[in-house]
Amino acid sequence: MVSFLAKIEHGCLILRDVGSDDDVSDWDPASSNWYREGSALIFGVQASVDGPVKCEVWKSDPPVMLPANLFEVSLPCPSGWLVLHDPNEYARMQFAGFRDSVLCSVMVDDPQFPSKVQILLREEG
Repeated sequence: MVSFLAKIEHGCLILRDVGSDDDVSDWDPASSNWYREGSALIFGVQASVDGPVKCEVWKSDPPVMLPANLFEVSLPCPSGWLVLHDPNEYARMQFAGFRDSVLCSVMVDDPQFPSKVQILLREEG
């Protein structure tokens, strides 16, 4: 498990394959709390003006799971590396050890304005 606590600019996080140039700017946060395009996805979190967001990234189940599942989706990962960042890349983490695609689940404390996020990454296949 790795984690960080940060004020997230624009109230969203992006998870993508390191080599991805897929564009998630078509996301409409008013219609959905997450959006995927190719090997990139974006999801909403608490805006920086409301305080920091605690984010945990797990490759196995956490001992205590947050109550709400924001989404679960298969994310292509051809490079074997994923990167998690905010739009301005003030918060940025990279993860290795994946092949082809990753099953990504995001658990949150509040589906509308999460201040705590657990990202569960499991290799598919």
